[in-house]
Amino acid sequence: MKILRYSTVLAIFLFWVFTLAAQGWQRTYPDTSGSFAFFREAKPTPDGGYIAVGSRNLPTGAIRNYLHLMKTDANGEQQWAYSYREGEIRSDDGLGVVVASDGGYYALGATSTDGWQFSILLLRLDEMGDTLWSKTYAYQDTLPTNLGGYDVTDDGGFILAGSVNNPDSTTGVYLLKVDAAGNKQWDQFYGWPGNNPYPALEDIVQLDDGGYIATGQWDSYQTPRLVRFDAQGDTLWTRAYQFSTGDELWAVRPAHGGGFIACGSLAGFAGHSALVVRTDDMGNEIWHKFHAVNTKAVDIELTPDGGYVLAGSLDNYIWYPSTTSGFLIKIDDNGTLLWHRDFTNPQSGFNRLGSVELTTDGGFIVAGESSWTPFLAKTDGNGFSVTNWLQGKAFRDEVENCSYDDGEAGMEEWIVRVEGGGLIQYATTDDDGDYSILVDTGDYTLTLLPPNTLWAACELSVDVSLQNFYDTTRVDFAVTTLADCPLMEVDVSVPLLRRCFDNVYTIQYCNEGTATAADAAVEVELDPYLSLQSAELPYISLGNNLYSFELGDVPYDTCGRFRFTAYLDCDSTVLGQTHCVEAHVLPDSLCFDSIADMALIEVETLCEGDSIRFNLRNVGGGDMNNAAEYIVIEDDVMYMNAPFELGSGESIQFSRRANGLTYRLEAPRLPDSNGNDFVSSTIEGCGFGPGGTFSTGFVNQFTLFPGGGFTDIECRENIGAYDPNDKQALPVGYNAEHFIKPGTDIEYHIRFQNTGTDTAFTVVVRDTLSEWLDPASVKPGASSHDYQWELSGENVLTFTFEHIMLPDSNVNEAASHGFAKFLISQRPGNPLGTRIENSAAIYFDFNAPVITNTAFHTLGENFIRVVNDIDPELSPARIRVLAYPNPFMERATLVVEGLTAEAGTFLLYHSDGRLARRLSFRGEQFELDGGGLPGGLYFFQVIVNGEMVGSGQLVVGY
Repeated sequence: MKILRYSTVLAIFLFWVFTLAAQGWQRTYPDTSGSFAFFREAKPTPDGGYIAVGSRNLPTGAIRNYLHLMKTDANGEQQWAYSYREGEIRSDDGLGVVVASDGGYYALGATSTDGWQFSILLLRLDEMGDTLWSKTYAYQDTLPTNLGGYDVTDDGGFILAGSVNNPDSTTGVYLLKVDAAGNKQWDQFYGWPGNNPYPALEDIVQLDDGGYIATGQWDSYQTPRLVRFDAQGDTLWTRAYQFSTGDELWAVRPAHGGGFIACGSLAGFAGHSALVVRTDDMGNEIWHKFHAVNTKAVDIELTPDGGYVLAGSLDNYIWYPSTTSGFLIKIDDNGTLLWHRDFTNPQSGFNRLGSVELTTDGGFIVAGESSWTPFLAKTDGNGFSVTNWLQGKAFRDEVENCSYDDGEAGMEEWIVRVEGGGLIQYATTDDDGDYSILVDTGDYTLTLLPPNTLWAACELSVDVSLQNFYDTTRVDFAVTTLADCPLMEVDVSVPLLRRCFDNVYTIQYCNEGTATAADAAVEVELDPYLSLQSAELPYISLGNNLYSFELGDVPYDTCGRFRFTAYLDCDSTVLGQTHCVEAHVLPDSLCFDSIADMALIEVETLCEGDSIRFNLRNVGGGDMNNAAEYIVIEDDVMYMNAPFELGSGESIQFSRRANGLTYRLEAPRLPDSNGNDFVSSTIEGCGFGPGGTFSTGFVNQFTLFPGGGFTDIECRENIGAYDPNDKQALPVGYNAEHFIKPGTDIEYHIRFQNTGTDTAFTVVVRDTLSEWLDPASVKPGASSHDYQWELSGENVLTFTFEHIMLPDSNVNEAASHGFAKFLISQRPGNPLGTRIENSAAIYFDFNAPVITNTAFHTLGENFIRVVNDIDPELSPARIRVLAYPNPFMERATLVVEGLTAEAGTFLLYHSDGRLARRLSFRGEQFELDGGGLPGGLYFFQVIVNGEMVGSGQLVVGY
């Protein structure tokens, strides 16, 4: 480990640094309703906080777009939020907000009930955002009129500038003057023939002489102009500025020393560039400059030092990258660049800024959006919101000197945890092993999280203290090994299964070990109803639908992926049937075989004609030291719960009549380890029940335990109609509440499909993890396409599919699908009853996100149903078990009605599965002595001729 600290304060920043009182912040404001929204403008408020306005859209199918206001405190924490006329079918937009001199606020925007016939909207609100009054305005009271810009006038009223866009009549530019009460004082209209492509004013400012300066499109499309009006809205002059076709001007201000300065974008083949135009008092150009290719500047403010700050966004119109960033640019009075600050989305989405405003401390408040989520940032005078970087590299210390030496390999996609300031944040190392994270001043602990215990480091945790602004502290992690050996992992997945179609599976393999895995291979066993059609790698058939795929040598810290296509049969399957594919990776040995001399349990369920055979085997090198419990679940009912104890090489078998129900056999894999390691086997479709059918939908209600870390199993129900963009979770969970036990890992599977009208160049899946899940435990799995994953912030997981080139479904339906998959653990100590909810946002290029369904689980115990009767349709003897009294104190009587055999066995279990009593009985009736039994809930089973014929529950104590 090595720590370096250095300062980045430049001399030209000294004035602004001196005025700073504290660092800034960045905030997003996600909406649990699944809406997408953005802020167009934010202003400081007298209490030191901020008021922001924008638009919020509810994903209901109908038009529900609302003017949205939010009030925050000085740290950006939301105090209240308000959507104007929420719930109505309308299309409103918030453009501006003003702090009223006598308290409360004004909000300005546009309103429509059909998304076409707009009017200008002015709202007067109190300090809590409640509407005091509202006014709407339209040219001639009826024509579609939209708001482009506004300014507060010296009499406390407003000048409103916009456009009238009516293709059936006259279009033109519209000016409207209203007083502080919203009363119309005068208006002006400058119109052109209906075929003119929509002129519009985008910004307007009142000048010292009472007149106005405005910018926008005047009498021709894509010819930006400055327009000078007198105090009554009469035109004094216009000036056109066209440096290339498609230029734009979005904002204008009076310049330092006279004249005007405007900003916008300069068009070019490689995209737009932020454009700044400086003029004299008559609008004659003095100079123009452009900064940063693929950018647009949408707002400009004067700074007290004689310069200007521009706000805008990076946009690329050719390659459509998955990320764009908002920016602030500082220039001097000659247009020379002083600094450039990017506001990137740490979740690999996009940021766009809509406005910048000077704050009382010499900094700025900026407003915009972050991947369709409202975004605010408070910066200092240098454009920094958070100024301290924690950076470093995780590398393999080949020289073993705890320092980085040239040529030492970086460790890719390792997680770094940063604790401090009341938060836990995460960063992920890149291809070179580098990481970086922005933090505030304070004390922090950085911890490297190796993927397994084969890896160590000179120091895994490092404490740092950041007491000054603009510090960059470097913490490198020198990674060492405890043993040199490979450790292979495998994951198999498929986005969906359809009968009578080819289905594409993905196999992902990784070497998480410390040495190259030589001659690696993956063996894949297909469901009997699947037939292999093709694969991206050569394969060898091993018989019985088992195939071997040779991987060659796999270096450490390396993953790979290949796909194969399998056809799912039509005639021999039914809709909803589950089909399993199992993958096993080689080599499959451990460096430290700590379990070689321990009992190791394998389980198996086999369909053998008219019966199901259950097998448990101890394949380990040691005997079981104590008895353990196995369970058998029939569909969603506890069928058996019994003890077993096996010596090395021993096995037990028992059978059940095949009846079309789904059976799951589960047992501890390492019964003497006191761990949470289980093995399971599930069988569906063996035999038939009434009507010649078999049960479906039960295989995935519990975790599938394939038995060992070198094997993965993917069981999927075949489906008909489906949602192409959804989130699935495995295990599904028990019954409608999706019960799982605390500590159960969850595997999330996010599917997406391009249902648009063009190719998707980039797809980003962003998952804000539930607070009940542990971000540090994330393990990305198989996917449809290559991706980069990142863990950032407190709990945000992002998958970025760059250059995915996903065709739209109308062109190539089969290739329009994709998916991502990951496994995650719960946080320790989650209480019973906790509901773990999770959804994801899917971004196709720059389109609004598709919000998936919310997958959920409920934490519980002893939730598996136990019944006292055996289904009479399944039991020829029609046996019924009665227990009375129940609850009982000292003695209970049990009656086994319909028993034809002479004798049986009665097993009584504690609620945690431990055997409490074993009784042999004869006849239909016997007694249970409760002496020595602690009060509580117990479960019982009645066994006759090796088969459970009845079960139920008893309560000891009243």
